[in-house]
This record gives sequence, C-alpha cells and structure tokens, in this order.
Amino acid sequence: MNEKTQRYQFDDVRVDPQTFKVWRDGAALPLEPKAFEVLVFLINHRGRLVEKDELLDAIWKDTFVTPNALTRVIAQLRRTLGDDAKEAKYIETVKTRGYRFIADVQVENGLTDGRPDHLITTTPASNEFESASATRRSITPRALALTGAGFALLLAVILSWGFQNRFAGDGQIGVLRTTQITTTPGLDLFPAFSPDGGAIAYSSLRNGNFEIFVRQLAPGGREIQITSDGAQNLQPAWAPDGKLIAYHSRNHRGVWIIPAFGGVATQLTEFGADPAWSPDGEWVVFQSDAPADLNQAAFSAMPPSTIWIVPARGGAPRQITKIGAPSGGHGAATWSPDGSRIIFVTYDIGLSEVWSVSPKGDGLKRLLGGRNHLFDPVFSPDGKYLFLSAASGNFRLWRQRMSPDGLPEGEMMQIANTGAALARHMTVAPDGKRVAYSSLTMSSNIGSAPLVPNSFEAAGEPKLLTQDTNYRKNNHNFSPDGKTIVYNVWRMGADDEVWLVDADGANPRQLTTEPAVALGWLPEGDQVALSRRDARGSRFLKVDVTSGKQTPISRQNLDVRMGRLSPNGRQLAFNSRASGTINVWTASLDDGAIKQLTFDREMMGFPCWSPDGQQLAVEMRRGDDCHIAVVPSGGGSPTQLTFDRGLSWPGSWSPDGDKIAFAGLRDGLWNVWWVSRGNKTQKRVTNYTKPNIYVRYPAWSPRGDQIIYEYAETTGNIWMMELK
Repeated sequence: MNEKTQRYQFDDVRVDPQTFKVWRDGAALPLEPKAFEVLVFLINHRGRLVEKDELLDAIWKDTFVTPNALTRVIAQLRRTLGDDAKEAKYIETVKTRGYRFIADVQVENGLTDGRPDHLITTTPASNEFESASATRRSITPRALALTGAGFALLLAVILSWGFQNRFAGDGQIGVLRTTQITTTPGLDLFPAFSPDGGAIAYSSLRNGNFEIFVRQLAPGGREIQITSDGAQNLQPAWAPDGKLIAYHSRNHRGVWIIPAFGGVATQLTEFGADPAWSPDGEWVVFQSDAPADLNQAAFSAMPPSTIWIVPARGGAPRQITKIGAPSGGHGAATWSPDGSRIIFVTYDIGLSEVWSVSPKGDGLKRLLGGRNHLFDPVFSPDGKYLFLSAASGNFRLWRQRMSPDGLPEGEMMQIANTGAALARHMTVAPDGKRVAYSSLTMSSNIGSAPLVPNSFEAAGEPKLLTQDTNYRKNNHNFSPDGKTIVYNVWRMGADDEVWLVDADGANPRQLTTEPAVALGWLPEGDQVALSRRDARGSRFLKVDVTSGKQTPISRQNLDVRMGRLSPNGRQLAFNSRASGTINVWTASLDDGAIKQLTFDREMMGFPCWSPDGQQLAVEMRRGDDCHIAVVPSGGGSPTQLTFDRGLSWPGSWSPDGDKIAFAGLRDGLWNVWWVSRGNKTQKRVTNYTKPNIYVRYPAWSPRGDQIIYEYAETTGNIWMMELK
C-alpha cells in the first residue's frame, strides 16, 4: 500500500500524510509543510540513519537551500513534538551525519473519519514484508473507495506542485555530457569562452607559475600560451570582438590587456582584479581588491573591496559601489547582456549575497541572499538565466531564471551536484548550451614547523599532524602547557565542530557535538571558551575538556566575528564593522562593557593577544597590501611592524612576547613568517614554493618548540558541461 494512504502513531502523536496534519490527544499540532514532510520521511525510514544530503534531496529536491534549513526544521519538529536532542525519544541526531527516527510506530490503514480500522505495531527494526502483508489483509471496500479518492486528491496536488515548480524554475535542467578540457596535475582555473565559442582561455600552473593559455575546442585544436612573464597571471576575460584578453597580474598588480593570441601586454589599472568587458567593449568592470588565495571555496573578495569600471582604451577608473553599501566585500562582477546592469557578489564571514547595480552606480538591488557560499554568477547570452555555483551540503551548479527587468523569477534549479569538487569560475558559451568551469578540490590539514626552543630557528622540515579529508581546520590554539591543541573543523555544508589533538598529532577527538567556534583556552588549562551563534548573536560558554560539560561564561549576546580570548580569560577581542570598516573591538565577559580600539579607515582587524595581555597584533590594510601592526589592548596608536608588498595576517605571539607569527604572501607564495616587535626583523619559517598552497592561523607553542598552522593545497582542471 502507498505510504500516503497510511496513518502513523507513536506515543500519543498521530500523523496523517493524506491531510498533512499531526495530532496529539485529538489536538492539531502546528507544523509548516517542510517540517511535516521531513517527519513523514523519517518515519518511513525509521530505524536507520538518514543522511542530511538524503533528506535535503528528498524534501527540497531541486530547490536551493543550505543545511541550515534542515537544522531549523528538525528543531521545529522537536519543539512541536516535545522531543529533546540530548535525550531523544523520537528523532535521534547522529552527529555530523544525519538523523534516525527511533520511536515505535503503529501504522493505521483503511482511513475513514480519523479512527483506525486496523493497527499494525512496528518497531524500527520490524520486517517490512510482514508489515506490508498485514496491511493488505486489513483493507476494506470502504477504505479502498476512500483511498482512491485520496489518491485522486494527492495526484491533483502533485500535478499542481509539478506545474508550479516548472513554471517557477523553467523545468529540470539536463546534462548531455561532461568533458574534461585540461588534464595537468596541478591547477587550471578561471576559464573564459571566446566570443565565438570556439576556444577557452584559462590560467594554468603547469610551468610553476600561473600563466594565461588559450585552447581551441575543435578536435585537434591547438593550445597557445599567451603570457610568459612569471607574474602569476589569473582571471582572463575576452573582449567582445575576440581580439584582446584582459587579466589580473598577481605580482605586477592590477588589470592588464594582451592580444588574444599573444603579444605585448599593457597595464589598464594599477589596482584591482577579476576584469569583465561590457557587451559593447567600451568598459571593463573589476573589483578593487585581488583575491587573497585560490582555495576551493575562497571568497572572490573581502571587505573593503568595491566595484569599479574603467574605459577599455585606458583612462581613470571610476568607483561604482561604496564600502559597506551593501555590507561585505564586493567582487566577481559581470555584465548583463544588454549592458544595463552589473551583477556582483558580497562576501564576508557568514555572508554571501548577489546584487546588481547600474554602471552609473545607482539602482542598487539585492537579487539573491540568505544562502551561504554563492560563487561566480554569470548570465546566459540571452539574459534569461543567471548561472552560479554554491556550497550547500555537497557542491552544486545552479541556474536562476531572470525576469525582463533583471529580477529573479521562481526557485533556482539545480544543474548538477558536483560532490566533493566545487565548480568555480563558470563561463557560458554564446550558444547557451555549454558551461565551462574550474572543478576544484582541496586538502586541508594541520601543519607543524619544529623550532629549536628559545632560538626561533628551524629544527627540521615541517610535517602534517592530521591526515584526513575534513574540509577545513582552523582557529588553532595551544593549551597553556603546550600539550594539547584545540581547533575548529569545518565540513562544507555543515556547522563548525571543535576538536582536540595532542601536540604531536596523536589522539584526535571531538570536543563538542553542537555547532561552536573555539575562542581559546581558559587560564586553568582544562577548559576551552566557545562561541555559539543564534539569531540574536553569539553566546559564550566554557567546556571542560575531560567531562565535556558546558557552562555559560557570559550572558550577553554579541555579533562576534573572529573573536580571540584574552590570556586571563576575561575579555574578547574581535572584528566589527560598526564604524563602517572592519576595526578591532573588545568586550568584557565580566560586565559586558564594549570598547572600540582601532579607528582605521581602510581595515584593521583579526587581533591576537600578547602573552601578557597588554598588546594586540592586528592586520592593517594599506591599499593592496596588508601589514602587521601592534596596538595596546587598552587603546592607543598602532605601531606598524611590516612594510613588504603582499599580505601579512597575524596568528599568535612567541612565548617571550617579542615575535609575532603570521601567514605571509610574498611574490605569490604563502608561508609562515615571524616578525620581531623589538627590532622589526623578519624570518620565514616554512619554504613552500607552489602558488596553489596556502597557510593560515599560525599558533606558537607555549613551549617554543613548534608553530602549527593550517596547510591547504588546491588542485583542479577545466571541465565543460553540455546542457539539453
């Protein structure tokens, strides 16, 4: 018998899939439609683990949602049913994976007026064949008649839903075939179709530096290397007439233009990246800040990046968007086919939205939001669709139908689920039937650079402390005795988890089962401070590393971004955009007092405390470069320590309080460095030589014998999909 002709009962709760209602003791319980569907799905698959992706695909099908939607629905179900996540009676959480319905269920068949004609009691492990046989024996003529009517009603509803979904999203998108365009073992990315669709320009690391190549797509077509200056050239974009290619030079800075089949390059702008030509070829739009790294899910831009345009023949660039309007870093800009709008994405920690603006800078409109990790939107040639990639559970490609006035129509439709490989930097062929993209994968683990204690000299080659496939590992902090490391694990489409591992990489273990971010160790050394976000902001707790018991340490709710706990455990230093740009603030966990420490007009953030708590090392932006600066933790003028071209991102201090470990980008390469606060000397700690490797969050052991950090490497090639 079809599952929708059955009713279910567990404890005093009754569920009717035909009428979409749930009762307890005869009283209807309020449930939104998606929550009801999730409940029925879990009941029908009771006794086994239902993975999150399985639920998302079954309930939301081709509608774009993040796993947060599922988390919210499960929470509503538990509230309505009177269930508890920690002591589950009905819905058991299998941490990081999914859910299991564990209650004994009675199945009612032959539905009439709400009273069962027959009950079959099943446990989660019951035999499905026996249940089905008993169900068939219970059918009465009256039940058959009503079931037929129910089927008719259900069919009408399904057809109605199907019609509405098709109208809203223009139907399911089919993929005829997928073809790998490049096969180099390193990293190929940023593809761009030529205006005639016969070639793809892209950036390749095959010779040790990123250079621009053009590959003809016809069978036997040749490949040409366009640039060869070793300047880490990225993000090629064809002019509409096919004669020129604009690109970003990571080492030479700014946007450059070169003949499409080789020649002398000329600089168009002295700053900025990710160029895109207007349809008439008269303008080039670009973002003011270059991308910091090329990891799989790297944001195209971070604050304070904005959108600019420049005449394609040369001239003064003109700013289109303003810092903070809208919030986040503005990047990944593209033109509508008629040239009337510029589409771009805003990025920040926990933020990703698609906006449009006119080339004059007016008419700012928010198009897509409320979903984390949207990437690289691009129009179809006829302007009817916006293609983009997103991270939600697994990685996916999507298409959004656009109205004639440039607004989204209906739901986004999924093109493909790309699994563990994220499709980035999409480009659409002029025929609208082919989509090329970078298929990127990334490994991320905790690296460790051994040091001679108290000499700050290398004591051997770096090694990896972890060797697993979890997506990101960051926010590393040593315990006060240097024996244990706390860190965050982020799996794409899931919430942050807090883990522990011994300083030598042994004994990794999960510390929290609920989403949380580690802020640092409390002075006693047996507890870790956590931040847990909800709709009101961040709540602060401490967790005992032995028992796992959690207790609040502050009742206030703050919008804390990248918070760090002071050595005495009484203050938080964090980023805030309350003053317009990112600056450093502190919050007392004792009395809730909040204080702004820096007042920079560009950016000053990502603080880390000195061992005595008297100073904060911060990241200070100046143009395209970021430097290390130090500011008194009670407030005062910052002192700049580094002046090199590139990026310098602070991580932690040496035990003696003189040196600051930082992730440094120099000449296109990321490595761990330190700088002395006393004499401003610098020393490189690691010696990575591949531009597709990056390091983050260096943490100095209190013992002085190692610096740990996130080590990540991105690989991938160019692929092409042919659509039906």
